[in-house]
Amino acid sequence: MPSSFMLDTNAYFLLFEGAKALSYSNLIEKIRVGKMKFFYISEITSMEIHSVLGKYRRETPHQPQRCDRKIVSGSNIETCSNTWITQKRKPMKLSLFLHIQKLIADAEARRGDIQATILKLDNNSIEKARNLLISYADRYNFGSHDALIAGSFITAKESGMNLTLITSDRGLKAVLKEESMSLYDPLTPQSLTF
Repeated sequence: MPSSFMLDTNAYFLLFEGAKALSYSNLIEKIRVGKMKFFYISEITSMEIHSVLGKYRRETPHQPQRCDRKIVSGSNIETCSNTWITQKRKPMKLSLFLHIQKLIADAEARRGDIQATILKLDNNSIEKARNLLISYADRYNFGSHDALIAGSFITAKESGMNLTLITSDRGLKAVLKEESMSLYDPLTPQSLTF
């Protein structure tokens, strides 16, 4: 029996990360029923989680970047001439990668103590996502994946499901606020209903 919470992709990944921050505890507090953790995800989240996991599996080398920002030097505005370096990230170990893939597969098959119910994308969800992008993409950092999550969420709510979306994404939260939808941010443990 799923809870009344839907997770976006980052909240979903939080369940499988090694570091257990306060945001993890706040998330678990919302979706736990006894020893079980129940929630909904959009079909796009079920796909996108593998992209997020793959990012951690790939190594990211140091990358020098030329700085072209405008800086103030006294009363002059100059172009920065420095070079900055992005940090190298070591790849996730293969054994951990495979373990998390299995946890995700088990969650989506509803085996074990983490159980995800996938809300299928339908034409109505896609149309709602398109309309959200048309209405808000020029004001917020709000892309097509987040729009599909929001479209699935709104469609589920319109079908009578009493859901709260769990997300820490600023653009998605801004759009949900504009649409008067309920959300919960595990980074700031307060439920927001608009």
